[in-house]
Parts: sequence; structure tokens; C-alpha cells
Amino acid sequence: MKKPTINFYADCVGLVVFLSLACTGFVMRYILPPGSGGRGRLVHDGQGGDHIKTFLSLGRHDWGDIHFYLAVTFVIFTLWHIYLHWTWIKNYCKTHFAKRA
Repeated sequence: MKKPTINFYADCVGLVVFLSLACTGFVMRYILPPGSGGRGRLVHDGQGGDHIKTFLSLGRHDWGDIHFYLAVTFVIFTLWHIYLHWTWIKNYCKTHFAKRA
């Protein structure tokens, strides 16, 4: 497989992981905020409000686990992206900093 093809697939997977990371963060922030519990169904809190305890059959801690593993995967793909583009990064830094000196 040619290097541009590998770069393309690595970047596509990294983008999908990043978007998934953003979605799980949104779920944890706005749908299952801290203090909303983690198990059960829609529950009346006694103060005129309801709390969603699960979303897509997963509690807040389950979403947190998914979010964590997506974050680790994203870091790995970011490091792989840097590795695949390392020659370009070195050459750019050489030309950029040589012009300023």
C-alpha cells in the first residue's frame, strides 16, 4: 500500500474517532450531566424536574468509559499521524527557521 493511501485511511479513522469523542462528550455534558445518576430510567427528582439516568441503555459511567477509550485511541492516531508526516514536519521546520535566521 502506498504512503498517501495509508495517510488517507489514518486521517479518516482519526476523524471518525474525534467525532465520536465529541459526541460522547456531548452526551456526558448535556444529556447525562454530573449528578444525574448512572443507572435506571427517567426519574422525577421531587423538585419539579426529571433526570435521565440512561441514554441508549448506557449510564453516565458507561459513557465515560467509552469516552476514555476513544480519547486513548485518538491520541494513538494523532501520534501515528505525526509519525507518518514526520519528514514533512522536519523539512518545514528547516525551511521556516532557516529563513528567520
